Amino acid sequence: MKRDPSVWFLLGLQVLLLWNFIQLDRSDEVKPNLRPIYWDVISYYAYLPALWIEGDLTLSFVEDSRRSDVHLHRHRYWPETTPRGHKVIKTTMGVALMMSPFFGMAHIVAPWMGYPGDGFSRPYQFAVALAGFFWGSLGLWVLRSWLRAFWGPWTVAVALLLLVGATNLGNYLVYEPAMSHSFSFFWMSMLLWCTHRAFLDVTIAPRWFLGTALALGMLVLIRPTMLMAGLLPLLYGGWPGLGGRLKKLTSQPGLLFAAFLIFIAPFLLQAFYWKYVTGQWIFYSYQGEYFFWKDPRILEFLLSYRKGWLLYNPIMLAVVLGWLWAFVRCFWNTKTGSLTPEPYPLATALLVLLPLVIYVYSSWWSWWFGGSLGGRIMVDWYPALVSAGIAVVQALMGWVHRSVTGLSRFLDSLRRWSLVLALIYVLGYTLALQNHQSWQYRIAMLHWDATGKDWYNAVWWKSTFPPGLDRMARSPDGERARLGLEREAEIWTP
Repeated sequence: MKRDPSVWFLLGLQVLLLWNFIQLDRSDEVKPNLRPIYWDVISYYAYLPALWIEGDLTLSFVEDSRRSDVHLHRHRYWPETTPRGHKVIKTTMGVALMMSPFFGMAHIVAPWMGYPGDGFSRPYQFAVALAGFFWGSLGLWVLRSWLRAFWGPWTVAVALLLLVGATNLGNYLVYEPAMSHSFSFFWMSMLLWCTHRAFLDVTIAPRWFLGTALALGMLVLIRPTMLMAGLLPLLYGGWPGLGGRLKKLTSQPGLLFAAFLIFIAPFLLQAFYWKYVTGQWIFYSYQGEYFFWKDPRILEFLLSYRKGWLLYNPIMLAVVLGWLWAFVRCFWNTKTGSLTPEPYPLATALLVLLPLVIYVYSSWWSWWFGGSLGGRIMVDWYPALVSAGIAVVQALMGWVHRSVTGLSRFLDSLRRWSLVLALIYVLGYTLALQNHQSWQYRIAMLHWDATGKDWYNAVWWKSTFPPGLDRMARSPDGERARLGLEREAEIWTP
């Protein structure tokens, strides 16, 4: 039976990712940056050992001087302290819920393998990494299904290759899979696929619409700011069909109510936790960390040497071009009073969503989002952004293949091949650049948060550490940034 080539292509890509994943020894204490339960993951994961091993979600054991292992707990749990003195886990529990089956398996096999069942030994480290890799990989398959509803198999296959290889997504699937982004990537892909299936027919498909509600609820439970993703189902298909979709929904109040219950159900677990440990149903657990809405660092977020999303992921310039395309189309429709179909899927949603997402994230006190590779927070949105990139590349290819009147056949053919090779070179360059910079980041040649102009230029395409590199570090002052001060960073200039 003839199979979809994109299936076999993605299967081969998946094998390559798996091979790279299993090559990393994540238990070596000499290389703490390889341990999955590290930095932000400490907070994401804390719910599981606190509940199932310590039996104490209040985290009172963290400072229990009567325990011989108290010195270990102070490094394994990083709780926030509330104004009333309670200990509370900073992050919400969405990631922990998705890790829980893998945690359970590790807890069963750890004693058999001779490791302590403390939640942090080698089986647990591997299980947490495997959880992120599994859900992120599954997200790729779901995304493939959604993309195939609009584009051919080879277009989708190449798009997935570029998405994994030419952006920092590959880093967060293989090298740092336990961060929240692989989990959000899965649910964002599910949100798009379920939304598409829900509105595919004349009537709303209830099970797919409820799946949309669950996907959005889980996204919010992983990261509350992902509530912005609620614009995707609302604007799916563009302005022409918006009135019809709203009419369908309002004609089925029972389905709307059921969807609301499913959407809110995941967050009820979080509310119960907050009530249990703080006495409040809703609690702001990021103590002393705020958004500075009047001072968004948009240029730094996009183009800084420290973490500029577009600087470290130049292929995403295609998404910016897609946004401009959607903007021009919207402007033209407004001017002519027409409602033409979207130039590509999610064009209308992207028109509203991309500026909003960039504004919100660049307003956060730590717009660079700690130690990371190139704007990691945007990985959550890649499933929704990829359609713009595909559309732009396809439009360029269409322009390349269009005949130019007045040119001889030879010159026209030469023009086409020159432009095709130029496009292949640019796409290949983005693949090579991301692969090299991911490797540099892995060995700390590309600093996790202190890269400035001098450092960036010194390691550009280098494979060995330049002399005096440490003196070039430009570490951010986190304490002052929390106060809204010194949030600037060096911005890329040509």
